[in-house]
Amino acid sequence: MIGGGLRRHLAARGDEVRCLSRKASAQPGWFTWDADSGAPPRESLEGSDAVIHLAGEPVAQRWSPEVKRRIRSSREQGTQALSEALAALPRRPAVLVSASATGYYGDRPMSC
Repeated sequence: MIGGGLRRHLAARGDEVRCLSRKASAQPGWFTWDADSGAPPRESLEGSDAVIHLAGEPVAQRWSPEVKRRIRSSREQGTQALSEALAALPRRPAVLVSASATGYYGDRPMSC
C-alpha cells in the first residue's frame, strides 16, 4: 500500500531505507517484526534520522469482534512498543510520523 511506494521513492532519492514488516524478506535493510510481540529489533532503528510508522492490522476486511480487537491492538501495542524502543536509543530520530487506516474513498457528495 503506502509503504512500498514510499520505500521506492526514498530509495530513489538516495535515502537509506530500513523496513520493519510482519513478512520476512531477504532484501537488504529488511527486518521482521510482529508489533504484538514486543520491541522491534534495535538494529533496525539505530542511527535513523526519521521513522515512519505505518503498521496495523488491515481494516479492509469484515469486522468481527476478533478483527476489531486485532485492529485496535495492532495500533496501540505497535505504537507503544516502537515509542519505547525509540526512547531507549542513545541517539533518537528527529522525526516520527505515524499513520494508520489510510484509504481513498472516492469522489462522493458530502452528507451532513
